[in-house]
Amino acid sequence: MPLPHRPAGARCARFGDRLLQGARRRIHHHARPRRRRGDRRSGRSRQYGRQGGRDDGRQAVTSSDTPQRRNPLASPRFWWIVGWLVLAGFLVVAAMTLPWTDVIAALKGARWEWALISFVIVVAGWPLWIVEWWLLAPAAHRPSLPRMAQVTALTGTANNSVPIAGVVAAVGFLMVRGGLPASAAMSLYAVDQLLTGIVKVGTLALAATLLPLPDWMRTAMLTLAGVIAAFVLVMLVAARSGNLVRTVSRTFGPKAAKIAKLAADFLDHLEPLRQPLLGLAVMLLAIAKKAVEIAAVVAVQVAVGIEPSFSAAVLVVAALGLATLAPVSPGNLGVYEAAVIFCYQYLGVPLPLAVAAAVLQHAVFFASSFVGIGYLALTLPRGDSAARTS
Repeated sequence: MPLPHRPAGARCARFGDRLLQGARRRIHHHARPRRRRGDRRSGRSRQYGRQGGRDDGRQAVTSSDTPQRRNPLASPRFWWIVGWLVLAGFLVVAAMTLPWTDVIAALKGARWEWALISFVIVVAGWPLWIVEWWLLAPAAHRPSLPRMAQVTALTGTANNSVPIAGVVAAVGFLMVRGGLPASAAMSLYAVDQLLTGIVKVGTLALAATLLPLPDWMRTAMLTLAGVIAAFVLVMLVAARSGNLVRTVSRTFGPKAAKIAKLAADFLDHLEPLRQPLLGLAVMLLAIAKKAVEIAAVVAVQVAVGIEPSFSAAVLVVAALGLATLAPVSPGNLGVYEAAVIFCYQYLGVPLPLAVAAAVLQHAVFFASSFVGIGYLALTLPRGDSAARTS
C-alpha cells in the first residue's frame, strides 16, 4: 500500500527538531564537571565515610549510654569511706565500754561556773590569733583587724567542722575575705604552721621536764623536733632567696618563668623570717595562745572535780598537739577525747572523771567557735553592703 505523501517542509522540520535536541544534550553533557577516577573513588569513600560516621555516631551514643564501670577499689574515696567506717566502729565499741552512768553523774556534779570560766578563757585567746595573723600578713597587703577577725572566724569554723580542709580553707579565706594575693596567703599560712610546730615541740619539752612521758610520746617529740628544725632551716634560707629565684628564672621559658615568679613572690612575703622583731612578736603571740589552752584545761579540771595540776594540763595540751596532727574526723571527734582520757588515765585519774573532763573540755573548745560564727553573722552583711555602696 503506498505511503501517504508528506510534504518536504514537515520532514525538514522534524529533522531540525532532532538536531536541536541532540545539540542540547551535548551542551548539557559538556557543561557538567567531569569526575576523574580518583574523584569517583573519593566520592564512594565519602559516601562510605558518611555511613561509617553514622555508624560511629550510633556506637558513640551506645557507649555513652552504657559507660564502662570503674573498679571501686581503685578509688581513693572508697578507701576514705572505709577508713571512716572503721574509725566510727572503733569509737562506738570504745564508747560502749565506758562507765556512762558514772560519767553522767560526774557531769551533773560539775561546777559549771568553772566551765564558763574555761569558755571565757578560750574566747579570750581569739584576739591573740587575730593579731598574730595580722602581723604575719605582708605589710603591702595587710588587711584591717576587723577583716582579719572575719578570716580567723571562718578558718576556725572550718577547722572545727571539716579539719581536713583546713589548709585550703585558710588560704581561700585569706584571699577572698582578707584580700591577699595567693602567694601572700600561702606564705602567711606557712609561717603560721611553722610557729605552731615550734610551740608544739616546746609544749612537749615542757611536759617532759615536768612529768615522765611515755616512750611513744618521747619518740614522737624527738621526731617532731627534727622535722620542725629542718623546716625552720629551710624556711630561713628560702626567705632570702627571692632575688636569686628571679635571676635564675630569666634563663627559663615563659611558663617556667611565670612559675618562678610566683615562687619568688612567695619567698618575698616571708617577712617574719627576715625581720627579727616581727618574728619575735609573732612567736610570743603563738606561745600566749598555747598558754591560754593550758589555762582553759586547768579550769576544766576544777569543774569536774580533778585536782588542778599545771603539769597535767601541759601533758593534755601536748598530747592533743600530737593527736590532732592528722585530721581524721569532723572536729577531731573521738580522737580528741581519746587523747585526753589517755593522759588522765596515765596520771592515775579515775576513768569517769577522765571521760567527763574530756567531754566537757571538747565541748568548751567547740562552743567557743560559735562566738566567731556570731561575729560573722553581725559583720559579714554589713561589710558586704559597705563594699557594694563603695
